[in-house]
Amino acid sequence: MNLREKLTSCGAVFSAFLMSGCCLGPLILIPLGLSGLAGTLAIFSIKYQLFLKIMTLLFLGVSFYLVYGRKRKTKSTVITLWTTTVLVLGSFLFLELVERGLI
Repeated sequence: MNLREKLTSCGAVFSAFLMSGCCLGPLILIPLGLSGLAGTLAIFSIKYQLFLKIMTLLFLGVSFYLVYGRKRKTKSTVITLWTTTVLVLGSFLFLELVERGLI
């Protein structure tokens, strides 16, 4: 796995976490004693939520291109890519459920 593949995978997960920070951030940060950071993250993520969704999908698209488009896939690269994809889709689903009031 080369550096570009690692960076795009990490970028996708990080931007997905920021996007769902309004709901997921406080659940993680408040028990750690970081309530100020949780509030700041919630305000930031609500304000830029659409931009962060687009960035997350772009990072995932680049990751898929780097793995499958160049035919340079190894087992570890494919596992990392699909783990990243599941984490991103999970955060999208969590955010959607929270916005609809189901959680």
